[in-house]
Amino acid sequence: MLKRWQFWLGVAISAVFMYLALRELDLGEVWYYVQHGRYWWLLPSVGIYFFGVWARTWRWHYMLRALKPVPVKRLFPVVCIGYMGNNIYPARIGELLRAYVLRRKEEISISASLATILVERIFDGVVMLIFVFVGLPLVPSIPSEWRTFVIGFSLLFFGALIVFFVIAASPKRFQAI
Repeated sequence: MLKRWQFWLGVAISAVFMYLALRELDLGEVWYYVQHGRYWWLLPSVGIYFFGVWARTWRWHYMLRALKPVPVKRLFPVVCIGYMGNNIYPARIGELLRAYVLRRKEEISISASLATILVERIFDGVVMLIFVFVGLPLVPSIPSEWRTFVIGFSLLFFGALIVFFVIAASPKRFQAI
């Protein structure tokens, strides 16, 4: 009985927030764009998306080689399941799902696969920050407060990354913490 009550509470909360998000939506305009959309652009978009997923699969395959060699062909569905989970569930739960599925299919421990996923995310963050710092001077129209905000959080990320590397370099010193 409690589960049914929780389900309907979740549906009610979702309905309220859907209403709040869509209450000013002009359905006539939506219908116009549905009718006049250029759907042929979806084909190359889907191809480019899955090429990106394959490239990330290859990167993860390369990172997992030290633990267990897993062919890219068997790893690709695991990565797709993880990204599907990221799209459906909150808080990037798809990353945990990816580690769980890898454990079930390839018998690689969840903690080891989560460590490789963490390294992936750190790498992605560094690459994005490089893009920000390269692109920031090229866009002079960004308000100064946004520029300060971006630089501040970038420095915070780099600071956290340095702390992470210091802890990783000498773990015995930080075990007591």
